[in-house]
Amino acid sequence: MTLLRLISLPYFRKHVLRTMLTMAGIVLGVAVFVGMHTANQSVLDAFSHTVDRIAGKTELQVTAGETGFSEDVLERVQAAATVRVAVPVIEAVVDINLSGPSSQGNLLVLGVDMTGDRSLRDYNFDSAPGSAASPGNDDAGIDDPLVFLAQPDSLMVSRDFADKNHFAVGDKVSLGTAQGQRQFTIRGVMASSGLTSAFGGNLAVMDVYAAQRMFGRGRSFDRIDLAVKPGRTIVECENELRQLLGPGFQVDPPSGRGQQFEAMMSAYSMMVNISSLFALFIGMFIIYNSFAIAVTQRRSEIGILRALGATRAQIRWLFLGESAITGLIGSLGGLAFGLLIARGIAASIGALITDVYGVAQHADDIATSPTVLLSALAIGIVTSIVAAAIPARTAARVDPVQALQKGKYQVLSAGESRVRAVAATLLGVASVACLGFGGSRIVFYAGYFLSIVAALLLSPILALALAKAIRPILKWIRPVEGVLAADSLIQAPRRTSASVAALMLSLALVIGFAGMARASYDSIIDWMTTALNPDLFVLPSQSIVTRTIRFPREMGPELASVPGVERVQMVRDARIMFRQTPVMVVAVEINSVAETARRTPVAGDPADMYRRAAAGEGLIVSDNLAQLQHLALGDTLEIPAPAGVIRLPIVGIVIDYSDQQGTILMDRSLFTRYWNDDSVNVFRLYLKAGAPVPEVRQQILDRYAGNRQVFVMTNGELKGYILKVTDQWFGLTSIQIAVAVLVAILGIVNTLTVSITDRRRELGVLQAVGGLHGQIRRTIWIEALSIGTLGLVLGFLLGAINLYYILQIVHHDIAGMRLDYEFPWSTALALVPTILGAAIIAAIWPAESAVRGSLVEALEYE
Repeated sequence: MTLLRLISLPYFRKHVLRTMLTMAGIVLGVAVFVGMHTANQSVLDAFSHTVDRIAGKTELQVTAGETGFSEDVLERVQAAATVRVAVPVIEAVVDINLSGPSSQGNLLVLGVDMTGDRSLRDYNFDSAPGSAASPGNDDAGIDDPLVFLAQPDSLMVSRDFADKNHFAVGDKVSLGTAQGQRQFTIRGVMASSGLTSAFGGNLAVMDVYAAQRMFGRGRSFDRIDLAVKPGRTIVECENELRQLLGPGFQVDPPSGRGQQFEAMMSAYSMMVNISSLFALFIGMFIIYNSFAIAVTQRRSEIGILRALGATRAQIRWLFLGESAITGLIGSLGGLAFGLLIARGIAASIGALITDVYGVAQHADDIATSPTVLLSALAIGIVTSIVAAAIPARTAARVDPVQALQKGKYQVLSAGESRVRAVAATLLGVASVACLGFGGSRIVFYAGYFLSIVAALLLSPILALALAKAIRPILKWIRPVEGVLAADSLIQAPRRTSASVAALMLSLALVIGFAGMARASYDSIIDWMTTALNPDLFVLPSQSIVTRTIRFPREMGPELASVPGVERVQMVRDARIMFRQTPVMVVAVEINSVAETARRTPVAGDPADMYRRAAAGEGLIVSDNLAQLQHLALGDTLEIPAPAGVIRLPIVGIVIDYSDQQGTILMDRSLFTRYWNDDSVNVFRLYLKAGAPVPEVRQQILDRYAGNRQVFVMTNGELKGYILKVTDQWFGLTSIQIAVAVLVAILGIVNTLTVSITDRRRELGVLQAVGGLHGQIRRTIWIEALSIGTLGLVLGFLLGAINLYYILQIVHHDIAGMRLDYEFPWSTALALVPTILGAAIIAAIWPAESAVRGSLVEALEYE
């Protein structure tokens, strides 16, 4: 503590900017870790809170995936011996097209049966018809649920929603329904409470039977909320209902929906974990380089301390203590910055979830998990100490006699190079050997980690070799400045290697994600070309993934009669629980698909596949489902449905990206029989040859104007929507590019700072013998560009390896997609000017520092 007070604090005060740069590495790593994990958790918590607030006193919920179930199930549940009360529920997210800044464009409508629902949910009204808008002032009209139910256009809204959009009791609000835009009358405003805070306050309540008509649900419900009889346990009720209803239904506490939502987000969570790990590695190398600077600049001070009797252990603990303090302060800064960026990342994830899964969700509050924050704080401090361990050991080994000798300890000895090379080779061989154990994911990830460590061990050796290789080129470009810059890199490989290693890691992550995005784009485009070839798509919502509003099957013949339409395909899709995972079921007329969008299967005979599936004798599954669930051609699937368990073999495996967790394709007749549901999500229209697409589209819109909500998308518009969602999904690449630029600037500034300090006398001599300021500046600039070049070369090499591992992770653990390996040359080319530009920017301050220093002090240095 004495040394920290007398030695470290004066150094920190004298070099404030340099100290901030030291902390910047850990701030960056911790901020990425906290920002991504907090944003991810915030969206999950927001969904869970919405579920909990809507659930109220509900103890169990009966569901059948997204498909819903017929009304007769309610009677069976209500008759159960362990059930006290059971009420039906319909949920729908509708577009309200409001212009208010806080309206967020959609509203969660809860359809309930008011005669029994008030025993599960508290409806505390601020105001009702004919009364003032004051808390607790209930009106008999709302207090009597039968009056509310008698008016099918009735709507109750939350106080937050009413205030944000300036609504009062008696006002009209237009909602998009299956019957088109319909006017609803606000007959009550609910006071702010747990229920009304769900979905960010954008909540409305209507009669469940009115909701059936408005949202095209026929005679079905989404779920049943229930409470257990006094004296009976939840487990007893759960067991009774599961036995009563069969495997086609899920009977779970409300929290079970949050677990399903988390399963859908598992792919993004995996990417967050990989990015966070790389960010911490990158931060470690920036800190290492920063402390290497401190050792370089203070070696004379270290020598004096050693001469005065300070032990090696005291010197080592001095630097480790500095690193712990720096890590603590940097981690606290990283926590603050991470929480700051978490809101923006959470908004991006919320938009992504809405577009990919059709689950409209936004996080108004950031979930500051103590576990994440404490973990990040501990990881930041430990990372800082580990990163400073080598510089601390180097400082402790400084010989007092050699302390004033310029840069000797920087030389990378031949012995050390051999040790590094041997260790890297052994780790590389081990990582390759791990690939042979394809069945073990733990071994695979161990190999991934070993390959990264091997690359880090080799980075100083490769950086030195590349620096020697580019020396002739730099000499040819600028005979004086180029040679000086190259010799600086060659003579001090350690100070260069840390910045190069940090930049290499950052660029490797960018290349990995960019290559995955490129391969995914190619696969998705190929799938869209073969599978999504109708001319028009008729949807009940402007979002292709929203399934809360459905069409009746009778619309099929109506659309077929529109002039110019040759064929109509009716599609019903919904997620169901399959092996505890939400997967997509797509029900369509298989015979029609075989004639219009015949796809070559990954496994199975095309003719036999379509014939058996159309006859209801088999199922077709997507390749990603087969990969994630380890399915093979001929395996018998057991799919729980409300009318029983479907037991059919897999007759074909095809490429299909309808859902990230996988897709099961079946004939529409099979779905109708087992789910007792003939409604339609999408009509796919094939037009006659020569029929003008815009005219047919307009005819459809005109036909249903005022009677039904219909959105008609062209083939190009649908594909554009899918590609837009894909862009959002791979937006993480853009974040990583920004991180790479920051890493380049931080690392190069630190490296050039120590380079100038180490060569202060050399630069002074150059100026004394007539060296111009411009020449000095160009020397520093060329050195910065050289560091950027080394980072780019090694980053691309490691990126090529990282891309292979990322594709394997996507294949086996994230989406089950078989993606072709394709190096992202366009991204790599774009990174070259970006990183080199960042290098020039990073060199401006060190270059000015080099030419503006005192010439006398420079010549006296050492």
